[in-house]
Amino acid sequence: MKIVSGEAIPIRIALRKPFKIAAGALTHTNHVLVRLEDNEGRVGWGETTTFLEVYGYDQRSLYHTLTDYLIPGVIGLDGDDLEEIHHCMDRRVPFNLMAKTGIDMAAHDLAAQAAGVPLHALLGGRRTDQIPLVGVVDIVAPEEASQAAAQQVSQGFQTIKIKIGLDANADIRRVEAVRDAVGRTIRLRVDGNCGYDRDTALGVFSRMEDYDLEWIEQPLPAWDLEGMAALARRLKTPVAVDESLYTVHDARRCIAMGAADVLNIKVPKCGGIFRCRQIAELCQASSIPCFLGGCLETTLGTAAAMHFYATTPAVVSAAEILGSPFYVDDVVQCTIEATHGVVELPQSPGIGVIIDEKKVARFRHYF
Repeated sequence: MKIVSGEAIPIRIALRKPFKIAAGALTHTNHVLVRLEDNEGRVGWGETTTFLEVYGYDQRSLYHTLTDYLIPGVIGLDGDDLEEIHHCMDRRVPFNLMAKTGIDMAAHDLAAQAAGVPLHALLGGRRTDQIPLVGVVDIVAPEEASQAAAQQVSQGFQTIKIKIGLDANADIRRVEAVRDAVGRTIRLRVDGNCGYDRDTALGVFSRMEDYDLEWIEQPLPAWDLEGMAALARRLKTPVAVDESLYTVHDARRCIAMGAADVLNIKVPKCGGIFRCRQIAELCQASSIPCFLGGCLETTLGTAAAMHFYATTPAVVSAAEILGSPFYVDDVVQCTIEATHGVVELPQSPGIGVIIDEKKVARFRHYF
């Protein structure tokens, strides 16, 4: 099964409302779809995305890296040889993990289709058919935050993630308002997106210990592993890394330095399912839990991440991968819907969703 052609397709779908974090705000998707075709006419789909203020490159960069370098580099390769596909991509372009994710996902889709099985079977078999999801509250006023969290809890979500990192006092009020609104049985986690310095972080999270947080995610800049380690030593609440973690080498360094009690693995950020599995295997061998973060995926990316979650024992707690409700539309015929805060693992061959090519054409973005 050889890859014979491929295409990168930028899409632009509006969010229902701007999504604000410490680094900036999103108003539209920054996704690029990848379409790979094999010599037997099968089509595999992948997606990737970015956030310029967080990751350092934009949608145009993803598109051109894929179109000019990565897709031409994988033509002629076996679609089911993910190790060789990644070696080839690394030889052509260093870094650029988010661009590589699109090809990784499409190749996984092709390989599972060729085998006639859902992707979770290709990855070694599922441990669950149901995946719990996280509700999300971005940086908004405390009253709006409490209302949003309460609404998501009423829909069945048992874990809420709260964005912080712009204003320490406002952040404390937001988290307090959410905790008061949802009670003590709902898990809360917070994400600073690198927004604090060391002193501010210690002061804020010493006060937040009373809110019984599941963990505190990346409050300090990505480079400050020493500061993250110091926080982890001082706080009772577990500390998680995100922006400090892209590769298995980053994971090994974070663990060795004591900079993280838990690691955030994101399929787009870490270069695709193949590389995410390497990080998860290290976590399992090191007895360090990891969780599945997200980048406001469309249904395609959500489904792919679900297969990774379902086949990876090291991944704990609820996943942050349901992006579709944030958008006014999607690129699939049927979106994946959460019921009582849980989604069901797709069982069709491949990733298990059907792309609506008319919608792809409608939302295609041209530079």
